[in-house]
Amino acid sequence: MSSLPLGTAVLIAHTRVDDGADASTRDVLDQVALVREGLAACDIASEVIALTGPEDVKELIREPGTVVFNLIESPPGRPRWQVEVAAALEQRGLALTGSCSEAIWLTTDKIETRCRLAAAGMPVAPGGVLDPEAPQVLESVPPPWIIKPAWEDASLGLDGAPVVATVDDAVARARELARRFPEQPLLVEHLLPGRELSLSLLAKGNGAAGPSREVGSRAVEGALIDGVQVLPVAEMLFLDFAKDEPRVLSYEAKWHVDSSVYARTVRSFVDPVAEAALYDEACRVALAVWRECGLAGYARVDLRLDEDGRPCVLEANANPCLSADAGFMAAAARAGLGPADVVGRVVAAADGGRS
Repeated sequence: MSSLPLGTAVLIAHTRVDDGADASTRDVLDQVALVREGLAACDIASEVIALTGPEDVKELIREPGTVVFNLIESPPGRPRWQVEVAAALEQRGLALTGSCSEAIWLTTDKIETRCRLAAAGMPVAPGGVLDPEAPQVLESVPPPWIIKPAWEDASLGLDGAPVVATVDDAVARARELARRFPEQPLLVEHLLPGRELSLSLLAKGNGAAGPSREVGSRAVEGALIDGVQVLPVAEMLFLDFAKDEPRVLSYEAKWHVDSSVYARTVRSFVDPVAEAALYDEACRVALAVWRECGLAGYARVDLRLDEDGRPCVLEANANPCLSADAGFMAAAARAGLGPADVVGRVVAAADGGRS
């Protein structure tokens, strides 16, 4: 729970949602509802503001140090928007929940993130920047390939057939994505064949209970490590997928609730005792990503096992989705944490907040 004094108000800032917005954009409204619920349970007043761009920040009249619960996401076609807004809020002296604008900038760029992690000796899938007009990178990256726009999240660009196995198909896919996401680099990676894991991390906050341990000891769900709680390790199960059906969390699997692939993509949790070695290694990697990327407050790290069963980093997610049915809150619930616990601790950890 947050230690903010009773009566302190938190400003919940989110991206304005226009009529007709797609499911991945509308989802922020569910996050607003959960955050308001959590703040109310912590006896913290809140105010909600919808922003249309960094220019709106100039109109905000708030005391320096005001805590802003940052639910800003980039609208379609403006992938850097959330970075610009976060930076503008910081320049006004406001305290943001979650990660700072620099960490958001880094993790918004999948190519820059993987370069940073690889330089630090962390495991990432073979890959690189794919230019559809000069696809030589494919010569050094083994197929099958997954191709994605480098600056998008929420599985945008992973619709249709995101996995290809021939150079001709890779070039065609890259050209299609280049048309849909102009002026944005494309990332191609070898599709690792192993299990897909997701680790949610939450700052300890004030008075957070839970077992503490060092990485490498017997795995414990929801352990506190160096002031960060690694929530239970989730695994995405791809049920009844055909042999030639790529086992990836596509846009359809994430957002098309009436689709077959959505119903067959199911979240489970790794047994920390039966698979202690894997559990510990996944936690170790996720914590290393947290530190290397400068993440704060709360975050999610997605991993996939390679041919040798080694966890490799797919993505680092600053300020991940907090809707009730999203992976972060599912992991929190498994650790016995509700919206008040999560939201209160995120606010308490905010830079400049009274924690």
